[in-house]
Amino acid sequence: MQIVHSKLARRSLVGGLIFLALVFAGVSLAHAAEIVPSIGMSAGAHGGDPKFSTGLALRTTVIPFVKGEVGFAYHRESYSFSGGTLNATSWPVTASVWFAPIPFAYVGGGGGWYHSTVSLAGAPVVASVTQQAFGTHWGGGLRMPLAPPLVALDLNARYVVLSKQTNSLTAATYDPSFWTVALGLAVKF
Repeated sequence: MQIVHSKLARRSLVGGLIFLALVFAGVSLAHAAEIVPSIGMSAGAHGGDPKFSTGLALRTTVIPFVKGEVGFAYHRESYSFSGGTLNATSWPVTASVWFAPIPFAYVGGGGGWYHSTVSLAGAPVVASVTQQAFGTHWGGGLRMPLAPPLVALDLNARYVVLSKQTNSLTAATYDPSFWTVALGLAVKF
């Protein structure tokens, strides 16, 4: 009988410890991720007027001081050449690693898949070409708590490096690299 009580006591103790570990893990994971909708401005790397852009990112802490991010964005850009203007609409899907040794600032970079539709200004929509390319980016940001610890303003700037493209509509070569600055609202969940 003593052996049965001993086994039951050990199992209860182990079960209780596992339960407490799961509770503490749940509390620490409760605010481990954040969603960041954003609006901003983007412009070609070689000048041009800034254009409106939007984005949505999901960030999570990977290890202390390091955050991982998966993001989706939308932006438009125009490129001038001797025969006219090319309009490009881009939908990048990116992955980033941000180093945040201090709570209000971060820096890092990553890569992404850039899906772009390019057309001649004034041409019908059917005269467009869709291109896909891999690109890299680097940048950083600042965070300002609004309702700690759940909501913060997030100001992010990044430079995107893409290889030069040749458009089959015009045979014009252009550099699709661009910079973007976005203001977002980081909401933890």
